[in-house]
Amino acid sequence: MNEKTPNSILHQESHARGEKRVFEIYNHKFIKVNTNNIINEQSYHLNLSMLAPWPVRHRKISWQWLLAVLYFSIATIAYTGYLFYFQESDKLERLLPFIIIFLLLGLSAFLMFLYQSPNVIEFKSRYGNCVVLSLLYNKPDEKTFNEFIEEIKLRSLSASQAVKIDKTQMLDIEMSELRRLRNEGMIAQHDYADAKARIIKINL
Repeated sequence: MNEKTPNSILHQESHARGEKRVFEIYNHKFIKVNTNNIINEQSYHLNLSMLAPWPVRHRKISWQWLLAVLYFSIATIAYTGYLFYFQESDKLERLLPFIIIFLLLGLSAFLMFLYQSPNVIEFKSRYGNCVVLSLLYNKPDEKTFNEFIEEIKLRSLSASQAVKIDKTQMLDIEMSELRRLRNEGMIAQHDYADAKARIIKINL
């Protein structure tokens, strides 16, 4: 087994998501990803030759949670305005618990909105077009982040050019790697199915 030689490492942290990510490039052509959040810890590795070296920025907006934030905010304002308008002690005692509940629900919805609306840079697999690497945008800072992204791009190009096998074998290897990531829970079943269909179509 070849000895592991680290090349560079990137640490990322998202307070909104309660998540830490560590990306380590090693042996010039591999990257190891470790993700640790409040739910669990996951780790996997990739051969950089399977990456398409053209990442895309993706900002997903969770409209469901955004609407929930708006709903609870409006409800809280409405109840608070009602209390200030009437200023009756019996109504205050009855409605105050509802205001507190709506405030807590609104805060929870806002935290879920932040969690479900990540701002990331994504690398996809070369042939299956499946997202296999996702980095939090501009963390820990813009300069460090951009340098690491450029290194991934350059090393993925270099690793793919160093591979001395034909395209059919490359497609088989990517399919096998995507299957492994699916089995490890790193990519969803429907993403794997879409990537598999693309690879089969290319291979026909």
